[in-house]
Amino acid sequence: MKSNNPDFAELLREYGSKATPGRVTLLKVLWQEDKPISVAGLKKKLDPSFDEVTLYRALESLTASGLIREVDFRHGHAHYEMNALREHHHHIICTSCGRVEDTECRVQEAKLTKASAFRIITDHTAEFFGLCNSCIKTA
Repeated sequence: MKSNNPDFAELLREYGSKATPGRVTLLKVLWQEDKPISVAGLKKKLDPSFDEVTLYRALESLTASGLIREVDFRHGHAHYEMNALREHHHHIICTSCGRVEDTECRVQEAKLTKASAFRIITDHTAEFFGLCNSCIKTA
């Protein structure tokens, strides 16, 4: 668990978002997580009075602003993690037990050919799937 919390209200304003108490609380929860967390996991960690519709709207807004990011682990639902104040990274997911590890990003700059209709890449995402050492030993 991380001990030093940034000023989430200020961070929200820097990213052009409203600094509501709910959003501040949501960012605190995401900041404390070591791995991306599902909406169900977030709901368990938030106050029961936190409205589900408000939660989904906040996640959508904070993802659009770039403060948090949505991660697809192929579980049929999204996971979320802090994007701001973190180094860009990717994930390795065990397809047997679900273990998740961060891995650094080695993509520095994509080489675009002259034939490509693209000139600037603004973002990318990649998740890697395989078997962790524990699952390989038991297979």
